[in-house]
Amino acid sequence: MKKILPVALILIASLVFFSGCTSDSTKITPETQSTAVIYTETPVPTEEQYVVTKPLLVIGEDIYSTKISIDAKESGSNSLIVTVKFDSTNQMGKTGAGMDLMTTIFAYNYDDVPASFNPQTKEEIIAAGIPYKTVLTTLYPNNVKSSGADLPGDSVQGSLSINKAYNYGAIIVKEGERN
Repeated sequence: MKKILPVALILIASLVFFSGCTSDSTKITPETQSTAVIYTETPVPTEEQYVVTKPLLVIGEDIYSTKISIDAKESGSNSLIVTVKFDSTNQMGKTGAGMDLMTTIFAYNYDDVPASFNPQTKEEIIAAGIPYKTVLTTLYPNNVKSSGADLPGDSVQGSLSINKAYNYGAIIVKEGERN
């Protein structure tokens, strides 16, 4: 047993020594070293995405229990007839004080405003230079009323082409109450 242990150690050591010499590995030199190819991606231009892509309806927080909808129809004279419908009917038949609602109705071509255009106030509409009309409507409980504008015809500013991409909307704020 004493003779087998040194022979086994010599055998293992020689296997380890010779295994490195008989491998097929290539010595890496600066001439054989591969050069890394760096790829740079060219950014693909993307179309600008508009923030608002459907009709915009901004309703003041103090206007409650009123259903409000907006619609528009193209007229033959290169204008847009925008209508806002107010529905304050209720199942209880409740009556009471009315609300004075100031509605700023507007329309614009996407090309005329920045992609981030998302107006929330009448002042933003005026500053943008787009067509608008302001209408005051008194709405009592159990009333159904409509306000409308023919844009750009009813506007004092801006132009609109219904042959180009456009959008429309309304900003509604409560101005006061009536008995």
